[in-house]
Amino acid sequence: MQPTWKPYAALVALCFLWGTTYLAIKLGMEQAFPPFLFSGIRFVLSGALVMAWFRFKGHSFRMSRLDFRHLMVSGLWIFPGGNLFLVLAEQEVSSGVAALFNAAFPLWVVVITRLWNPSERTGWMMFMGILIGFLGQWMIFNEHLFGNGVLSTGLIFLVLGVINGSIGSVHMKKYPVEMNPVLAGGIQMLCCGGLTALVGCYKGEWQQLPQDLAAWYPLFYLMVAGSVLGYSFFVYALRYLPAQQVSVYAYVNPLVAVFLGWLFLDEQPSVRSGMAMLVTLFGVYLVNRGVWRQQQEKAGD
Repeated sequence: MQPTWKPYAALVALCFLWGTTYLAIKLGMEQAFPPFLFSGIRFVLSGALVMAWFRFKGHSFRMSRLDFRHLMVSGLWIFPGGNLFLVLAEQEVSSGVAALFNAAFPLWVVVITRLWNPSERTGWMMFMGILIGFLGQWMIFNEHLFGNGVLSTGLIFLVLGVINGSIGSVHMKKYPVEMNPVLAGGIQMLCCGGLTALVGCYKGEWQQLPQDLAAWYPLFYLMVAGSVLGYSFFVYALRYLPAQQVSVYAYVNPLVAVFLGWLFLDEQPSVRSGMAMLVTLFGVYLVNRGVWRQQQEKAGD
């Protein structure tokens, strides 16, 4: 029997928890935590916790070589390719700006899906949503790039990060594995986060690890709230609720992130940034609505 209130509670928690991750990353960077190890250690510990839990529950980790290869390919795009670039970006840009760029994640997923499968039809609503959404993204990029008069590598990292994460997500959907999705995510986090950590050690970042325990708090928070709990809530909500409902987190996360950045870091979003966020989210809404319509039409055929 489907639970009544629990999936909705999981969705509310997801919207808040994933919205707080931008603030936690920014706090970690302000503590001068080395970026590769900040991202790598987080996912190594998160993945180890998830796998330990499933081992305790008696689950098997066995999978085919092909499934493992698919997991690693998508994981490399998502974790070193996506999250690491976000961490690198937040060395320069505010947590609010990072959240605004990542609000376009659903747009990139649709664009990459269409590039991967050119035969799929793109309806007028989806097409208009993509144009409007990227107009909002350009408004943000233009304000911070040309408004400051300098080329910010942080902005470039943000764009690369959201594109890489979208590629990994599309790959994971195209090549699903026969395994509990939370456990599969744990394996990805452990292996791909381990690769990021190894690169950090090779770069000598282990010598820069902070000695103050308080500097580790953002990493521990991200490990538990962002990775273990957040991803588990996402999978649980997606199991019992329509994907259209679960996608509401894409609208709420940037609002939470911008508010927390203002509250705790004194980040002052401009009126133009606010307008850009609304334009981007309206584009995301049109894209999601267009995807839903296509699914309804296919179901009716």
